[in-house]
Amino acid sequence: MSYPDPPNQGQWGAPGGQYQPPPAGPGYAPAPGPPRRAGRLWLVPVAAGLGVVLMATTVWAANTVVRDAFVGPDPATVLPGSAMVFAELNLQPNGGQLADYARFAQRLPDTVRDEIDPEADPAQEVVDGMIESLGVDMTYEADFEPWLGRRFGVALWRPANENAAVDGTGPAVAIALACEDAAAAEAALTELASQTELHYEVRDDFALLTPTPETLADLDHQVDTSGTLADNTTYTGDMDAIGGDPVASAWTDLGALATAMAETESSPYGGYDEFGYPEEPAVPLDAYENVSGRMAMGVTIRSGYVELRGDAFEVSADGISMADYDIPDPGLDHMGNLPDDTVFAMGGTGLDSLVAQGYEDAPDDFAEFESAMSDLGLTMPEGMTSLLGTRTALGFTDLGGSVDDFFGGTSSAPSFQYRAEGADSAALEEAVTQLWSGSYDAPPGVNDDGSAVVVTSGSTGTGRLGEDPLYQQAMEGTEDAHMGVYVDLEPLMAEAGEHAPEQWGVLGGSVGFTQESMSMRARWAPNGGQ
Repeated sequence: MSYPDPPNQGQWGAPGGQYQPPPAGPGYAPAPGPPRRAGRLWLVPVAAGLGVVLMATTVWAANTVVRDAFVGPDPATVLPGSAMVFAELNLQPNGGQLADYARFAQRLPDTVRDEIDPEADPAQEVVDGMIESLGVDMTYEADFEPWLGRRFGVALWRPANENAAVDGTGPAVAIALACEDAAAAEAALTELASQTELHYEVRDDFALLTPTPETLADLDHQVDTSGTLADNTTYTGDMDAIGGDPVASAWTDLGALATAMAETESSPYGGYDEFGYPEEPAVPLDAYENVSGRMAMGVTIRSGYVELRGDAFEVSADGISMADYDIPDPGLDHMGNLPDDTVFAMGGTGLDSLVAQGYEDAPDDFAEFESAMSDLGLTMPEGMTSLLGTRTALGFTDLGGSVDDFFGGTSSAPSFQYRAEGADSAALEEAVTQLWSGSYDAPPGVNDDGSAVVVTSGSTGTGRLGEDPLYQQAMEGTEDAHMGVYVDLEPLMAEAGEHAPEQWGVLGGSVGFTQESMSMRARWAPNGGQ
């Protein structure tokens, strides 16, 4: 899902380029309103909502400064260890990464691969965007290419001097550009500063850009008192945890960011901006009380897939933390037992345990489920846990009609298989009977397959999804996950009229958690060039 970007003024601190996060819904944090303590069952949606907030507010933080800004040496060595947000772009891969990039490019769909210029400088598009947004009379080839390195970083922190903030109340910001020729950098940035409100300093193999001289002075003060990010063992430990040599990464201190957002007068949360875009998202971070914890994200490219990984560490919101859960054993290998022609699947492990814990804490939150269970002749929480079992997977082999019709609720009956290990066979049979009562379609069959109760409707394949190499790539590593999702992109691309839809491969996603952390992964494994 994409969201339109409003126009940009191309100035430091300009309100353009603001990000509008997705709407509220299942799996997202609650809409703005008086915070309340939720049952433990909702820890995962709360944490997942914080993940969405991080992605949204990291973009907000960068765009508060300048749209299309720059995102060798590690920029963490020159930016302050007190940073509450740090994002990095690394366009200087090692030999192993270059080989992975080349192999991955060959797997891209033809229509995507044809748009790639192997001779193009990846930094030029970034710089050209910055030049255009700032409206300066400069060029990448003449003014930046002679000195610009390949590692860029941006950091935001709460300044000691309020004059160092972008608008006097919010965070301070600095951009670090790797520099390979100090003299050439000085000449180019002097010209850039003459045409914009910009201050800079070239040192330690980096050009440091800030909106005011006070910001530059405060950066030095922060480094003197707190060290650099490279010295911050919390930051380095979190980034080591996500691993993978990411081409792009971001890290945030959620508590510090929540406080800064609440204090920033120019925060894009509330009312409408001057372009008429709504400024209040569905999941503002400051809707939570007593937020703490950190989150790290990274984009990694391997030979067979590209992956976005986000890890949350020691997150607590509204008095809820992962330590409130009895964490079930992880593992999603049972999703591989779904039919080999599955096009959309979701699965979970320990869902029965999570439901039981949530119901014990806050039974009122389950009023709708209570009514649904009553219609099936069951009671909460035993009725729901008897249907879920300990390891659950649902796979659709035919969505029934068009994809739009399916998600719009007007399609013909889809074909699916539901597998629930440890579920109550009699309860599922009764539920199927009740749900299909009065329907013109034949009710699904309910059978036992070892420890699993299997509900099958329509036509499904006889092989195992887990034997598909693309599925294996997309879902690799889910032995540590508690929830997963899988999508075969071919039918979606075919309906969109895409050339060679089979080349788009599959998507895989998962969430796993412990009492200290949560890890989210999204992976695309294309199938082109084969």
